[in-house]
Amino acid sequence: MQTESNDKRKRPKKKGNRFMRNAKGFAKQGIFGRGTHIDDDEFNYFINILDAMKAGFEDVEDRVNMANNVFEQTVDKEIHLSSNQIVSKAIESLIGFVDDAQLERFFAKFGESLRPLCSDRFASHVLQKMLEIAFLRGLGKAAALEQSNDAPNAAKRAKPDAAQVEEQYNLETEFSEAHREKCQEFVLRISKFMLNNLEDFVWDSCATHIMRTAILCLVGMHVPKIAFEKGGAELAKHRKLYTVPEEWHEVMKEFPQRLEMWPQFVDFPYQEHSSALLGVICLSLSVVDKSMLKHFGKKILTQSLLKPHDDVEDDDKKVTKIEIDDDDNDGNATKEEQMETNEATENAKSEPPVILPKVFHYQCAVILLETLLSVAGAKLLTQLYAMLFSGRIAYLAQQQQTNFAVQRLLQHLKEVPDFEAVFNELQPQTEELLKMGYTGVVSGLSAACLRLGAKQAQMISALQNALHVSGDKEKSKMFFNCLVKLKPHELLAGDQSGFVHLHGSLIVQHILQFNKPIFLVNCILELPAVQLSQVFNTPNGSHIVDAFLQSKYIGEKSRERLIRLLDGFYVDLAITRHGSRVLDQCFKAAQETQKLNIAKELSNKANMLKGSPFGRLIYTKYRLDTYKLSASQWQASLGQQLQKQEDEKEGKSKKRSAKTATELFKDILTQ
Repeated sequence: MQTESNDKRKRPKKKGNRFMRNAKGFAKQGIFGRGTHIDDDEFNYFINILDAMKAGFEDVEDRVNMANNVFEQTVDKEIHLSSNQIVSKAIESLIGFVDDAQLERFFAKFGESLRPLCSDRFASHVLQKMLEIAFLRGLGKAAALEQSNDAPNAAKRAKPDAAQVEEQYNLETEFSEAHREKCQEFVLRISKFMLNNLEDFVWDSCATHIMRTAILCLVGMHVPKIAFEKGGAELAKHRKLYTVPEEWHEVMKEFPQRLEMWPQFVDFPYQEHSSALLGVICLSLSVVDKSMLKHFGKKILTQSLLKPHDDVEDDDKKVTKIEIDDDDNDGNATKEEQMETNEATENAKSEPPVILPKVFHYQCAVILLETLLSVAGAKLLTQLYAMLFSGRIAYLAQQQQTNFAVQRLLQHLKEVPDFEAVFNELQPQTEELLKMGYTGVVSGLSAACLRLGAKQAQMISALQNALHVSGDKEKSKMFFNCLVKLKPHELLAGDQSGFVHLHGSLIVQHILQFNKPIFLVNCILELPAVQLSQVFNTPNGSHIVDAFLQSKYIGEKSRERLIRLLDGFYVDLAITRHGSRVLDQCFKAAQETQKLNIAKELSNKANMLKGSPFGRLIYTKYRLDTYKLSASQWQASLGQQLQKQEDEKEGKSKKRSAKTATELFKDILTQ
């Protein structure tokens, strides 16, 4: 496949340590960061601030005090300092914790010269961060309460990271009503400024980031920007949606309305910054206006994505076979070998070359297509499949640059006939995909079989054929082993490692939830307990137990067999991070007699349990000290504890459903 950008997708490197090391190295040469010049004292001050921030803070109050102290040093030098590489990092990291007067001072100073600052490669980061903070503070405490009520399992929430701490502080802190209004005005002002200067900023590498943040803010979507932290998909996990004024939605809709009238619109997906802008617009329209998204997405598809690739010409499609004559072997080739060679050549000639639309030759356009697939409605999704993927799925799935788009399509296909057509194209390529390492496509295919309830038996059969375990009774028993490692039967014999492939584990979990998982269930239950516990003691393998015990299509007897099969290995499981999860799931699903057996096994090796932090948690959680004193008393107290937990869950769910009902009939109740 011909491509304009053949770069493989690489994980972004962590830049924090390298940035600080380079900054200090350049300072010895008298270079105090790129951008505007600062003196030696200022450089040392802000480098010390960055070092202190890297060390971390005990609480938010310390961060707030530092932020206000630092911002006091920027009075009358806001623009100059923000345009320096080192200082902009410090300001960007602390601006979310300054008081209202300091932030408003920056609003005023930046407002005086917006145009040059939007294009400044350092000050633009500060402006983008100011926009994000203004958005959060403009929403206020009501938005924080709305999120906390919607978030399930609040008690089990993980420790917040830097982005979440900053978000909570700006939402939950009580700022004055006047400050909130100024923050809302700032968001609207920057957004309208971006809208009125579209021609200048669409292709500007700095300003386009501000524009994208502004568009997300206008629809109430918050994606945090944190200096020195990972970007992209990692931060997108924290994406949250808040309620914003209707006026903001109308301003946002003007962006796509204006852009689609430009003559350059057809080339937007093929340029990095404009392509990312279209992706953000599609994401935002999915929140505020589905019909406009359908129209906008269709226009992108028909006018841009379907364009033929400019560089593809008939001459380029021809493949020239270069043969090297070997005098030593001349005439030694047998008639059969010559016939095989001729047959292979004829087959190659008979297969027509796959002609791809322009979209599949540009990585930025492929990423836009993935975004469009994830937000498109059923009708637009069918059009995207029919016009771009149909007849090309097998080829696209085997390419480095496009297999992610195939995975995204499988994740979001809504129509069963469309999925069946995709499955029929991909099924013969299952083995080839596993060989090439594109296991995510196979995992996506099994997930789609589960989600849509179609082609499940054919999926199992395709995997058996791909892993070479079909047709032989002894080999077929190795199906589970081959699946968790995603290796064919022949290669598995020499693999004694405890490795469990991520996608292999996911495929197993999908199959266990199929309508008829009995073949795989039997494969699991026939394995030796040692091997099974080794698989379950891994990060990827531990989740297989969840799927086994929670599947609607696996009977109670099979679950009991699995739990009994692990007898004698519960201590080994309890003392590891992932094994303790497995033990927890097994204990919850076990019958009363089996729970007593597990407790007895654990209490017999209490010292071993207490020697591990995970074992200690299990020992405390299941009150094994009580079991040692009296098994009957332990059983009674455990029953009460479990009943209490069930009552709490039921109470929470009732409270949530009552709140939802109140919201649904809010308009009627207030009349």
